[in-house]
Amino acid sequence: MHVTQFLPRCFSFALALGGFGVCAAANLDGVFDAGWTTAYQSADSLTHMHQRLHELGMEQVVLQYAAVEKTHLYYPSQLDFLQNTQYKNNQLFPKSIDAAKAAGNKIWLGLYYDGENWYIPPTISQLDTLAARNIKVLDELHALYGNETVIEGVYIPQEIARYYWDGLRADATAAALATHFLIPVTRAVQAKGWKVMTAPFYNQNLETPEKLQAFFESLFATGFKPDIIAVQEGVGASDAGKAHASTATVGNYERAVAKVCSQYGIEFWVDMELFRTDDLHTLADSARLSAQLDTALAAGASKVIAYDLAVLGNAGLDSLEKWFPRDTSQATPIKERRAQRKTQKYGNLYNKEIRYYKLNGARVKTSE
Repeated sequence: MHVTQFLPRCFSFALALGGFGVCAAANLDGVFDAGWTTAYQSADSLTHMHQRLHELGMEQVVLQYAAVEKTHLYYPSQLDFLQNTQYKNNQLFPKSIDAAKAAGNKIWLGLYYDGENWYIPPTISQLDTLAARNIKVLDELHALYGNETVIEGVYIPQEIARYYWDGLRADATAAALATHFLIPVTRAVQAKGWKVMTAPFYNQNLETPEKLQAFFESLFATGFKPDIIAVQEGVGASDAGKAHASTATVGNYERAVAKVCSQYGIEFWVDMELFRTDDLHTLADSARLSAQLDTALAAGASKVIAYDLAVLGNAGLDSLEKWFPRDTSQATPIKERRAQRKTQKYGNLYNKEIRYYKLNGARVKTSE
């Protein structure tokens, strides 16, 4: 589960063979951005960060939230229930869209998040309220950004876990979750022509691969059909020091979800955790990250996106560029021509004397 409560989700890797030695090609495809730090960056800073992500092959950028109840607002909303947020960093969405355009990335727009009752779990009435608010945010986002071709789709930030919907109360069922929340939100998004992604989590200490597979079968059979399930693999998460997953067994769970996704025609991705199990603010070592990526691809993930930008810290992107340089041997002619046009238009920026400071892993030009 992507927590602490406000701890967000992140790249193109080449699998490291022998530490920092020879590499074989395998790419991370994207990153989550919850906005906790990037919301304070300038437009130039975000553009530079997106360019670095693009160079690593991390072209799918998921803006995890449009709004977090009472605390954060990341786009210029006029909705009454979002006006009491504490931090109105309402330019993150428009700045990120512009940055993605400049870099050649794709954006996923998160919706509305209220975690106060989510892990109890919510009642039917609370699910209906969550659905209604998410749809109102969706309508507003589409009015603002519906013509932006850089937007790939929408991300539902309420994360799904089987064990909260396993009969803890008579109304706490997979069918209730699907009928009163997931289905209405998903269908509203798809009716606007956008794709839908969710990122469910699980805990190997609480369930078997068979139980996890059966849970998603029940959700999909009810009529919930997102475009993408990006399952959180849990390798970085822990409770009281006990890890949710290990690199030795995580593939069993990923294959279980991949199997049921295939049966229902839903694309299967893996949401890979970058942080260390004992320190949520520190990037894991290259050997563990390589094992995670290798396992996800072997399980059938069509894309692997990582969690998250905030955990990378000042040196995070530097480390990934050092450990996992992008394999360019498979570059398409289109990408090569686009790179040539950028060089012709802007010249070789790296030949210029530019002063930088580091912010959230990105080298950013100073105002001097």
